Amino acid sequence: MKLSVIINPLSRSVPKGAADEMEAAIRVSGHDLCALSCSADRLGESVRAAAASDADAVIAWGGDGTLACTLTACGMSGPPVLALPGGTMNMLPKRLYGDAPWHDILERALSKPDSRSIAAGEADQRRFYIAALFGRLTALAETREAVRKGELLDAAQALVEGEVLDVETRLRLSWKALPDHLHTGEHLLSAVAAAVALTKDGPPAFEVAAIDPDSTLDLMSTALDAMIHGWKQADPVEYGVSRSVTVHELGDAAIPATLDGEQVSFAGPVHIRMIEQAARVLYAEPGH
Repeated sequence: MKLSVIINPLSRSVPKGAADEMEAAIRVSGHDLCALSCSADRLGESVRAAAASDADAVIAWGGDGTLACTLTACGMSGPPVLALPGGTMNMLPKRLYGDAPWHDILERALSKPDSRSIAAGEADQRRFYIAALFGRLTALAETREAVRKGELLDAAQALVEGEVLDVETRLRLSWKALPDHLHTGEHLLSAVAAAVALTKDGPPAFEVAAIDPDSTLDLMSTALDAMIHGWKQADPVEYGVSRSVTVHELGDAAIPATLDGEQVSFAGPVHIRMIEQAARVLYAEPGH
């Protein structure tokens, strides 16, 4: 099998000498390395070249943003992608292959190469494969990383400078809940922040979480809860399951967001739809 490799050397947990390690691992696997790019400056160009190549599969090693970029470029018509963890959170590799090191995932996938399709969400032509977060609380991604590294002053500064605890700037969310789920029917509500995540099991759908605290004190509690435990355990949160969601900014301002951990901003209403077959990934047999 011919393999094309994309490595983002600036991703947080990609080691020095990553290219040499990858070449050695592929040699051991018995497959052929037809191209390898390890340059952050030419990442987009390298991803497009790999997607258009005659490689049998593309190995992408980097953070969730790098992996999402590669999956989107390859799509269903390009080669399947092996998404190796090289970032901070590594949400996509964990969902696909479990919490395993990159070399273990590589060995398992290349020992019995097979592919399967995965779904994605699309927010105004930008795809995400795990979750999209909307509102000022999305700055908690930066804050949470500071807490994780023990930089509590940096965490507090990010909360203040990002106006994370602003309860005046609100979103309006609309979605239609799927049958056989709690809170069925049409939903229209305002919230300080929202999360739209692909469900892990069953037919592709979105889990929608609207975060709507009553006061700044409640929001501070929600912010700390989200930093420590994650969004799903934060209170107060209203949930629903849907296949499409629209997010409006009530003040007609830009909508801050993160898509699979990558910070973006939307100028107007964000329409989010489900793409059931968005890309193909190499399957890795479960480890023993």
